Amino acid sequence: MVIVGNGALGLFLADELIERRAGSVVVVGPGGRETGASQAAGAMLGCFGETTTESLRTEASRKRFELGVAAHDRWPAVLRRLEEFSTTGAPLQVATASHVVLNSVGADLDTVNFEAMLGALDEYGKPWAELDPRDIPGYRPRTESRALRAVHLPEEGAVDARGVLGALERRIEAAGGVLVDALVQRLRGDNGTVTGVELADGHVIEAGKVVVAAGARSEALVRTMLEDFSMVPTIPGLGFAMIAKRTGGEPFRSVVRTPNRGFACGLHVVPAPHGREYYGATNRLVDHVSGVTWMADVRFLAQYAMQQLDEQVARHEVERWLAGNRPVTLDGFPLIGWLPSSGLYLMTGTYRDGFHCAPLLAVHVANELQGEAGLIDPMFGPMRRPIETRTIEWSIDEYVQHNLAAWFETGAEAAPQMTTAQIADYYRVMAHQFYDTIGIDYALGPDVLWYAQGSLLGARRVARYLHSSQGRNGSRPVPAAAGRANR
Repeated sequence: MVIVGNGALGLFLADELIERRAGSVVVVGPGGRETGASQAAGAMLGCFGETTTESLRTEASRKRFELGVAAHDRWPAVLRRLEEFSTTGAPLQVATASHVVLNSVGADLDTVNFEAMLGALDEYGKPWAELDPRDIPGYRPRTESRALRAVHLPEEGAVDARGVLGALERRIEAAGGVLVDALVQRLRGDNGTVTGVELADGHVIEAGKVVVAAGARSEALVRTMLEDFSMVPTIPGLGFAMIAKRTGGEPFRSVVRTPNRGFACGLHVVPAPHGREYYGATNRLVDHVSGVTWMADVRFLAQYAMQQLDEQVARHEVERWLAGNRPVTLDGFPLIGWLPSSGLYLMTGTYRDGFHCAPLLAVHVANELQGEAGLIDPMFGPMRRPIETRTIEWSIDEYVQHNLAAWFETGAEAAPQMTTAQIADYYRVMAHQFYDTIGIDYALGPDVLWYAQGSLLGARRVARYLHSSQGRNGSRPVPAAAGRANR
């Protein structure tokens, strides 16, 4: 069996298959994982810290959220299994808890997502406690950016993403798995059956089953064999983070983060081994997979880490810049399951949840590869049409909320007499014009709408897919769960 992709999904799957003695397992991917999401991840184990108003609003969103809840319970055993293979000289778990802070730098989106997080914690019976933000170790923001509220989540920590990937590789090789440092150029098949993969240097690895777990590159790879397949599009979500050495002040001992805000997962810091700290992360949907970092994102992350987390960050020594591309599907839901070609399986579209959910998804995919029942809902299969969770008006309202959050967090300025309502109206008009011009009736999430509204290539791609998919056979879209998505 060949697994294309050596990020968290591919490596955890390989480890699970080898544990089951499922035959020979070959993992193919560039050793440096350039542009991949896993190598740039902060690896917060924070399904509740990521909660938004959308997380539990519809049936489909709740099922996706509960993947993270179920995955969270697997991490203690995962870490015990991997520790002996670590080469970092430090524990793989870098934090055992999180603090979520609510400050006034963003907009109303921060507040409603903060309240949604508390509601979800109570609904699922998870522990949390409110505390004075000044009692959070390491948290020393500038006065005007100080938190108004803060909560302690004692069960949501973080792991060293790069340490976990390295330990997985050592464990796989020790158990007889094969890691190939190469880029897969195309899939190979015969009469509708996959037969292997062709590498960039022309070499071919034959296999009766191929799992494509190549993140944001997965769709392009699948289309080398299934060119006419109507697949929910995947858009690269370019993120930037940095690892810095603390040079003074009290270190962070937990994850400290804001709620999800402004098209992204919120500003956060994660303790890293040997006196380092991970600061992240930005999110920018782009036309093509990229390894570059935008100057605006460097400025954003550095400035707001100093302002909102710890003024001492200004003196930190940045040792590593990280850029990765998250696989973001058009509807925001994963694509996991068998493809039309016999023996070909897809495992992607996990957006920001891939690293956290990887141990659970590995068991699910291994089950399906061995003909057993899976663990996740089949609604997330790649043969589906896009899942529907919102109306157009709901989509526009979300878009406005996210833009306002980004506006105020980045310190954007308007004429002194211009009100917040007028700024909101500006973004609302833009969104209405986009939907009127592109002529689609599928409601996009705020990040995808932002991308398509700002990219001619993106708008054309979204419109082409949605127009061509109308009338095609496939699993019906998931409705808005008894009207809860209607507005």
